[in-house]
Amino acid sequence: MWAICQHEFFRLFKSVKSLITVAFIVGVSYWVSDLVNQAASFFPDQELAQGHALGILSLVMLLGPLFVFSLSHDIINRELAGRTMRFLVTRTSRKQIVLGKFLGVCSFWLACMLIAFGVVLATVHTFDAPTFWKCLSLLVYCIALALLLSLAVPRPSYTMFLGIVIALVLPGLGIWSFASSHPAAQWIAYLTPYTFMEKGGAWISLIWLYAAVFLTASVFMFQRRDC
Repeated sequence: MWAICQHEFFRLFKSVKSLITVAFIVGVSYWVSDLVNQAASFFPDQELAQGHALGILSLVMLLGPLFVFSLSHDIINRELAGRTMRFLVTRTSRKQIVLGKFLGVCSFWLACMLIAFGVVLATVHTFDAPTFWKCLSLLVYCIALALLLSLAVPRPSYTMFLGIVIALVLPGLGIWSFASSHPAAQWIAYLTPYTFMEKGGAWISLIWLYAAVFLTASVFMFQRRDC
C-alpha cells in the first residue's frame, strides 16, 4: 500500500499540470499576502493573520474541487483502461490499492497546503490551524469523491468531463444553499462540505465522514469489479 501511495505522490509531483497548479496556489497565496500586508495598518494583528489564510481558503473553496478532479479524475480507471491494474491486483489486495492511491493523492495536497500556508507563515509568522484544517478537509472530500467517480465510470475521458461538471456544480450548490431561501436549499446544504466549513468546529468532522463513506464505497466497488 505504501509503495502505491509513494508512487502516486511522486507521479503527481512530476506532472506538468500538478506543478502549474502548485505554482498557481503558491502565487495566489503570495499575492494575497502582499495585498493584506499593504493594508496592515488598518487591521489588528489577529485579523491580519486570518486575512492571509482566508485568501487561501477562498481559493480552495472555489477552485479546490476543480484542481482535484482535473488531476485525479482518472486515478483508477486510467490503469483499468491501460490494463496495468491486472499486474497490481496480483501483487497486493484491492483494498490496499484503493487506500494507497487515496493516501498518495492526499499526501500531495497536504504538501501543497503546507507550502501555501508556509508562505503565510513566512509573511506574518502565524499559522492559522483552523483554516488549514478546513482547506485540507475540503480537498480530502473531493479526493474521495474523485476516487469513487473513477471507479464508477470506466472511461477516463468521461470522468474528465464529469469531474469538471462536479467541480463547477459543487461550489455553486454550496453558495446557492447559503444565499437561497428555497426549501431544497436547507437539505442540499448538508450534502456539500461548505455548510460544515462555515459552521466550523466539530462540524468539520462530518466532511471527513462523507470522505470515509466515499472511500468505503470505492473499496466495495473495486472488490467486485473485474479487472
